[in-house]
Amino acid sequence: MIKKDYISEIEFIDIFADNLRDLMIEADLSQAQLAEESGLDRSTINRLLNKRTMPTAKAIMNLCYALGCTYSDLLPTYSLVN
Repeated sequence: MIKKDYISEIEFIDIFADNLRDLMIEADLSQAQLAEESGLDRSTINRLLNKRTMPTAKAIMNLCYALGCTYSDLLPTYSLVN
């Protein structure tokens, strides 16, 4: 197996979406509630959860604020790079 020292955009989006969904479940927030709390459009939340878009820095910051988490709770970590 070839060891790579980077993460692809697709892998990043997959991990981010899974982390976001887990945090929403923990916070007991719907997409509509998270959109309202974060100031993001519901369509943006939907695209992020369905792994169709890369989150912007603004979106990450707003989501962290709304979910009461840190960016490291949402973003993939270096340890996930194989």
